[in-house]
Amino acid sequence: MSLDLLCKLEDHAEAKMWGKPTDFTFQHELCHDFESLIWVIVYAMMVRRKNTLAATDPTRHVAYKKYVDNYWGIHSQTKLVQSHQSLVMSGTGRSRGIVETVLFHDLLEAEFFRDAMRLLRPQVDGEEMITYEKVQSLFRTYIQKAKQATLSTLAAT
Repeated sequence: MSLDLLCKLEDHAEAKMWGKPTDFTFQHELCHDFESLIWVIVYAMMVRRKNTLAATDPTRHVAYKKYVDNYWGIHSQTKLVQSHQSLVMSGTGRSRGIVETVLFHDLLEAEFFRDAMRLLRPQVDGEEMITYEKVQSLFRTYIQKAKQATLSTLAAT
């Protein structure tokens, strides 16, 4: 779910809680769907890594599962907003920190995550909306990189 929608829902819920009049209005746009698509892909990459660790390294699986649960095992809109913002900040930060060392050991996935978060950052900051062309460019770039990596792997064997 896009941060813009989450924040509007959070504001609406808080106003209702305090008995303030509220008229929930939200102009759903295509850019919100693009953002949601990126979040689904990030979630799928993290679950894939968690499942791989479950089969190959139970100790690291337990530790990684805590990260997945921290970001996605959420029962409130406020926590989801904070998690989305944290992931965007992690992905757009200059340090290699949590992205490459914990979240995505596959360097291509880490690179995709960083580029996806850079794409989301201006939308999250309310500066620029995600467009079809930007999403298409992101996916084309990484589909091509994945093909090249596969060909390199096949050539090496």
